[in-house]
Amino acid sequence: MYTLEDIMQQATEDEYATIVDGNNIISRLLYGCKISKDLITGKIEILNTAKGGEWYSKLTTAELNYFFEFGWRIGVYELSLSNYRTKLDRVERLIKAEINGRRNPKQIISLKASRENIMNRYAKIKQKYNQIKSKHYDH
Repeated sequence: MYTLEDIMQQATEDEYATIVDGNNIISRLLYGCKISKDLITGKIEILNTAKGGEWYSKLTTAELNYFFEFGWRIGVYELSLSNYRTKLDRVERLIKAEINGRRNPKQIISLKASRENIMNRYAKIKQKYNQIKSKHYDH
């Protein structure tokens, strides 16, 4: 089990995470996941930046538990995969609605291209996720 401090430390040491520090705040961003620590209060928060609607949303208990159990990188991958599944479901619904509705060929082609793009990004993250998770279990 990891603490928020452990996860923050892993994030700050992650060379792939983007540094988005601000006034009295240390923040890292990776694959739609942002972790921040307020240097004055010590409060650490993990946010989902890729969920539809609000730009930053708090993680669910289940999402947070993944970070506590597996740490920063596996938690980020799990969150990212979940976001891609949500986007893919949305695009699939739009494709079905278009096929059953207006049948606009340009819109259908555009949606299918979007689906392909999401599936490619999902596959890339899934491969990284599987590699790191197998290393995690080997130890």
